[in-house]
Amino acid sequence: MNDQNQDWDIGRQGRRWTGPEGLAKLERLPGRLELVHGKLCFDEVERRTLLAGLMENMGLDEVVQFGKLEDWQQAIAARVEGAAKPPTAATTEVPASHWNCRVIEFPFDEETWCAIHEVYYEHGTPVAYSSSPAAPGWTTDDGPDAGLDRLEKFKEALRKPILMVSAFEHVGAKAALLDKLGQMIEDSGGVNDRAALSARLEAWLAEPMQELNGAAPAQLLGSEEGPDQLETLLERMLGGLPG
Repeated sequence: MNDQNQDWDIGRQGRRWTGPEGLAKLERLPGRLELVHGKLCFDEVERRTLLAGLMENMGLDEVVQFGKLEDWQQAIAARVEGAAKPPTAATTEVPASHWNCRVIEFPFDEETWCAIHEVYYEHGTPVAYSSSPAAPGWTTDDGPDAGLDRLEKFKEALRKPILMVSAFEHVGAKAALLDKLGQMIEDSGGVNDRAALSARLEAWLAEPMQELNGAAPAQLLGSEEGPDQLETLLERMLGGLPG
């Protein structure tokens, strides 16, 4: 588990939450369960938090009754092996604003065209892309390995999820929603990680919702009242208010 879930008191026997501790832990749990891309909760952080809370309540002796015993043994062995490995070097922090190569999908009348473009990011959100596809060329001043470096960037772009050209629409409305989401996270005592919240917001915007009769929230971005409706939906999602 990641560091933010290390403070759960998970033992072999379950434990009850009472008094202020119970209220504090209840506040940490996701306020509302939703299916996002076929998984419970909004993202991996919420799933881990929900799982940690349930495991603390139930205890490990009860938890291991689920699933196959050999799978538990293999999972424990993998964790032991991973703990024995030396820690890897810290990754370089991505700047708030940067360019990167990404594959973008462009729909046409009879076919869909994909191309690698230079994409500009603000706090993890793609907000613009080059008008022409990225070129594999380089100058002699870039050094003898420049061609290989350029091809490696293209290979990295091909490994990442394809961006839809629609992701660059309504950038202003998305930025306002991201500001709202960050403020709500801060007000609830969470950390406003702009890049992580941007990824959460993009996933949420693309997921069909019952409240919208099966439409995705992104379909409201271009309407006059859409941004206000989306802010209300975000508040309900984070606060556990009724739909």
